[in-house]
Amino acid sequence: MKPEQFKSRFLQQVGGVQCFQSLLDLLPDVAFFMKDRKGRFVMQNRRALEYCHVELEAETLGKTDYDFWPVDRAAMYVTGDQQVMATGIPIINAIAPAPEVAGSDRLVVYSKVPVRDRRGRIIGIAGTHREVEGLRAPPGKFGQLSRAVQYLNHNFAEPLSTPQLAVIAGLSRSQFERVFHRLFGTSPMDYLLRVRVNAASRLLENTDRKCTDIALECGFYDHSHFSRMFKRFMGTSPQTYRRRHIPSTNSP
Repeated sequence: MKPEQFKSRFLQQVGGVQCFQSLLDLLPDVAFFMKDRKGRFVMQNRRALEYCHVELEAETLGKTDYDFWPVDRAAMYVTGDQQVMATGIPIINAIAPAPEVAGSDRLVVYSKVPVRDRRGRIIGIAGTHREVEGLRAPPGKFGQLSRAVQYLNHNFAEPLSTPQLAVIAGLSRSQFERVFHRLFGTSPMDYLLRVRVNAASRLLENTDRKCTDIALECGFYDHSHFSRMFKRFMGTSPQTYRRRHIPSTNSP
């Protein structure tokens, strides 16, 4: 049995999402939400409900961002939702103003992914966001920070540098490094390596391409550099990782 079949067979037996939601409620600083194609909430964890200033999830079900936050904030969130649902491309680690009163300069880091039905059709989005303690930005500045992070995520195979990303963010190199570390707990270049390794791992799992080709496509200097960085982040070599994640053709 292929690993994907094993996973699918088990999940089909799960009676509902209550067990997962109970775990999500235990996350103290991460808000989780799910919406349908019309932007109506279908699930939120405890932290997300706190942002909405309600006690019960039932008070948010079927409602939209416009029912809880200022029009400018709601419109920004909805635009991101529609982008993900239209393209099927996730938004990863973007930056936006916190979902609260207009004029607030507090920031959150958020990600959104498409939600698909059994036929693969996009029926909504799911996402998370977390407020970064002490991180604030004047009006408009969060957009520059977000553009720098998104540029990194979309162009990770290019020879990016911290000064280049700092220019996109409209900050000095030292300011950018300080803010970035506060956001993600690591340096911009280590974050870039993690993004590259994650992209490479997906190619190792889903293609039979040579490791050297994967290394170059994901922005590594050569196969040796790729192998060192992959083992640093994943704890194993690319070859061993592939063997573990691609089943034998003789498997039942």
